[in-house]
This record gives sequence, structure tokens and C-alpha cells, in this order.
Amino acid sequence: MRGRLRGALATVLVAILAVAVSVVGTTWWDRVNADTFIAYFANANGLYTGDEVRILGVAVGTVDKIEPQPDSIKVTFSVDAQYPVPADARAAVLSPSLVSARAIQLVPAYDGGPKLAAGGTIPLERTAVPVEWDDFRTQLQKLTESLQPTTPGGPNAVGEFINSAADNLRGQGDTARDTVVKLSQAMSVLGDHSTDIFSTIRNLQLLVSALTSSSDLLAAFNRNMADVTTVLSNTPNEIADATAGLDGAVTDLRVFIAENREALGTTFDRFDSITTALNDRRGDVKQILHIAPSVFQNFLNIYQPAQAAVTGIMALGNFANTVEFICGAVQAASKLNYEQSAKLCVQYLAPIVKNRQYNFLPIGGNPFVGATARPNEITYSEDHLRPGAVPPIDPVEFLAAEGPAVPTDPATGLPGLMVAGGTP
Repeated sequence: MRGRLRGALATVLVAILAVAVSVVGTTWWDRVNADTFIAYFANANGLYTGDEVRILGVAVGTVDKIEPQPDSIKVTFSVDAQYPVPADARAAVLSPSLVSARAIQLVPAYDGGPKLAAGGTIPLERTAVPVEWDDFRTQLQKLTESLQPTTPGGPNAVGEFINSAADNLRGQGDTARDTVVKLSQAMSVLGDHSTDIFSTIRNLQLLVSALTSSSDLLAAFNRNMADVTTVLSNTPNEIADATAGLDGAVTDLRVFIAENREALGTTFDRFDSITTALNDRRGDVKQILHIAPSVFQNFLNIYQPAQAAVTGIMALGNFANTVEFICGAVQAASKLNYEQSAKLCVQYLAPIVKNRQYNFLPIGGNPFVGATARPNEITYSEDHLRPGAVPPIDPVEFLAAEGPAVPTDPATGLPGLMVAGGTP
């Protein structure tokens, strides 16, 4: 009997322990596998710890803590880690009905982009709370009080508005009808050109964006305009003098035109003929303008101011292909059968001069080459190369005078003969 009782008691204890472990483990797992966030609300009426946190109406977390702050309510809540929250998420307290529990709704649902990190905060600017019945009733009471008659037995504000509208519209039915018809027509026109209107708005938006991106340039332009205005305001007499001078010049010009009207007419007629001729010769004018710079540049390259002469190198062209040069001249000079003449020229002349091709003719002299530098433009490596230079005279070296003869003493033998003075 006691063994059965002990077995039943052990079974009950194991079951209680399993339930406790299950509850504690589930709670612990939910805490570990959840991200905690903080949101600030204007009030937390009807919101309690343990209420749901929802995304798209689906419960994904719970409210953990509610703490009052001086200007707001700090609400700490947790969300299952498998449901990420966008970084710009907004939070709102939902009140489905007057008696049901409230919940926190997170919007929008995450569909990509940056996420709100665990421990992140949703500021008061991105939260909302439902309007309380007391606040709604207070606003209704204020509205009722504002609509009360200002005088006993008199009409209220709405009645006065209706009476005033009736007095103003009395006898104006046709005008009101025409106004409504024209307004309808204007709205129809706007509807028919809605694409143009939206295009205009988009272009204005692009213009505003461009002006915004060019704020530095606009600021610089404003500063320059301010500087110009300052200069003009500081020199009013100069501007007045310039204006007076311009007025005098215009007066003189008017007098000159009046006195020389016929001469000016003749001049302009001739100028018209000149412009007409230039227009008729437009191709030649273009050719002149095209080659004139090269011609003048070449002239400057071959002109020598020191000698007041034109110098250069004789270069006869068209000798790189002698056969083509000679036979082309024959073809150009022939009047009849010029093609046959050119073919015969190539046939008989090519074997002879086909290897005679020159960029420049093999002539040793060039009669057109002259001086290319002024005397003061020549630099000499040595001074004696200059014209009229006098060669330097080498200094004369003088030999030193010989000293007096020193006698020798033959009695001392060979050393005495070799040593000056006779003493070894």
C-alpha cells in the first residue's frame, strides 16, 4: 500500500516538475529569442504589462515594462527575433473597442532595407495613441458651446451663416447657376489637360531641385548683385555724368544723321551692293578665310626683317611620283583622246623614270637661302671668334739672374769639388 502511495506521489511530483520546467523554459527561450525595443508615447491609458505587440495584426511580442517620464511614457517591449523591425518604424496604441485590451501596432512591416537594432528607440514623433472618450466628449462640449446663440432667443452661429447666405443669394439664382456651370467647365478643361498640368508640376519640381542644388551659386550671385548695388549707390555722380554724356552723344548723332541724310543713303546703297557681291561670292570668301591664316603665317616664317628680304628653301613638289606628275600634265594638255595619251605616256615613260622619285630634287645649291639671324642674335662660344676681336698676347717669362761663382778647393778631394763652397 505504501509502495503504491509513494509511486503515485513520485509521479505527481515529476509531472509538476515537468510543467514547471516547461513553463520556465518557454519563458526563458522567449526572452533569449527576442529583441527588446523602447518607444515613447504621449500616454499609456489602458496599456499594461503583458499586452501584445503586433505587426499587420499578428502578435509578435509583448509589453515588458511601462515607466512614466516627465513629458512622456516610456514603454519597453520585446519582439520575436524572426520578425525584423524597419529602422523608420512607427508605433501606435490600438484600441479595438472600449472594453478590450489594448496593443501596440508596429508599422510598416519590414520588406528590406536598414533594420532597427536591438535596444533601439522609437521617438515620440513616430508614435500615436488613440483619442480617449473623455477628450472626445470635451471637444463635443466645446463645439456645442460655440454653436449656442449669442443672444437669448436669437439664432446661433450656424443660423446666422445660413441667414446671411440666404440674403446674399436671394435673386442670384441665374448667376449662381452660371458660376457652377463655368466652374464645371473649368474643371473639365483641367481634367482634359491633367497630363500637361502634372508635367508642369514635375518641371517646376526639377527647377526647384536645380535651384536648391545651386544654392552656393545663387548666394554668390546675390553677393555680386549686392556689391554692384553698393558701387552704384556710392557713385551716383559718375552714373549721372555717364548718362549725360550718353545723352549728348545721342544728340550729336541725331544732328549728324539729319545733316548727312543723303550721303548716308548713298553710302548704305553702296554698302548694300558690296554685301550683295560678297553674298554672291560666298564660296570664294570662305576659301580666302580658310587659307589666309596659313598664307600669312608662312609669309612671317620666310620674311627676315634684318635683311628686309624673303628667304626660304626651294622645294619643287610632285616629284615623289614622277610618272603621275608628267603623265598628268600630258593628259591635261591633250584636247582629244586625253585618256589614250595618258595611257601611252605611262606605258613608255614608266620603265624609264619609275625609280626616279624625290621628295626634294638632288640639287646641291639653294639660291633662296639667306641670313636667318641678326648680328646681335648670334652667340659665340669663344671671344676670339667675334668679328674684329684682338687675340690676347701671351705673357713673357723672365729667367732669374745667376748668382756669383763659388770657388772650390781641390785639396778636399772629390767631395770638395762637388759641394759649393768647398766644404762637404
